[in-house]
Amino acid sequence: MFIYYVYAYLRENGTPYYIGKGSGRRAFWKHRRIPLPKNKSLIVIMESNLSNIGALALEKRYIRWYGRKDLGTGILINMT
Repeated sequence: MFIYYVYAYLRENGTPYYIGKGSGRRAFWKHRRIPLPKNKSLIVIMESNLSNIGALALEKRYIRWYGRKDLGTGILINMT
C-alpha cells in the first residue's frame, strides 16, 4: 500500500533539522529526543503516497543529501 510519506522539520530560516518517514499523523507527534517545531507550518511533507520501502529509500537519500551533524557531514540531527 502507498500510505507513507517523508517529512522534514524546518528551522525558522527554512533549512531542515530533521527528516523522517511516517504515515497518518506521525509527523505531528512528539518524538523522544527530536523537538517538534512550535510553528506547525515548519513541518513539511516532502514526498507522499509512498510504499514503506519507497519512503525508507527517500528518507535515506534526503539524510545523505543534507548530512548529519553527529557525523560532521551536514545540518540534520538525525542519528540513523
